[in-house]
Amino acid sequence: ADGSTKTLYVNGHQMFLGLAAHSVRCSWEDLYVKAFNWYCADNGIRSTWTEAGYDTATQITQAKRLIDMGIDGLIISPWDVKALRVVMDYAKEHNVPVICTNTVVDSSYPLMFVGFGQKQAGAQLAQKIVEYLRDKVEPIGKVQGTVLELSSGPGTSEDTMRGGGFHDVIDQYPDVKVITQVATSDRAKAKTVTLNVLRSGRKIDAVFAQNGSMGLGADEALKDAPGITPKDVFIATVDAFPQICDEIGAGNIDVAVDQTPAFYNPIAVYYMVEYLEK
Repeated sequence: ADGSTKTLYVNGHQMFLGLAAHSVRCSWEDLYVKAFNWYCADNGIRSTWTEAGYDTATQITQAKRLIDMGIDGLIISPWDVKALRVVMDYAKEHNVPVICTNTVVDSSYPLMFVGFGQKQAGAQLAQKIVEYLRDKVEPIGKVQGTVLELSSGPGTSEDTMRGGGFHDVIDQYPDVKVITQVATSDRAKAKTVTLNVLRSGRKIDAVFAQNGSMGLGADEALKDAPGITPKDVFIATVDAFPQICDEIGAGNIDVAVDQTPAFYNPIAVYYMVEYLEK
């Protein structure tokens, strides 16, 4: 906070906003939450937040509890884009406006969405993988090989949007085989499923990770697996937080699409204030 003593009021009380985050398990998610709290503090807004640990039922319960606490507006990063409709219905019943950040719930109720082009990101990374398979994997000049896709899981926005963009591109190449493994955005689980694929004797030429935690998990698996290193496999991931950048610098991860969590929630809070005041 900047030391400001200003306070924003709405309906005779200090404005009170809540954030329902999908999880806080990496530096990206940590900054996503901190930016919300910092911006609220700097602008005289009372704030509180929850994190669901990538669990849909937990996020539904937490978001409803925030509404029950009397928040004036809800900011939410929905983990399951369809299941979180029940929170939108609950917010509407209690006349609490909602803005989605990072991911958007499949509902007409939110005022707006602040995020980046997730589908485009998946497509861009798929194109980089296609170029690698064409230029670096035998036979040179042909797009052929095996790609391990690390998925956050069916129903998640990461699988629907980032995975959807990835498949829009990669499915155009019939000689590319995709092995999809669900790792629920968990670094340790991504490492385990990657090791399991390698131990089964299947050769992989590239990895597409729907987020940075799973990208790091694949990277660690390739470091531990016998007879192969991360430099032997093209790793493409969404998120470019510091550990990802370190691995890119070391030549282990090849490419990452960055998204900027420091901006999402301050933009959302700015427009929530505009809505509540005007």
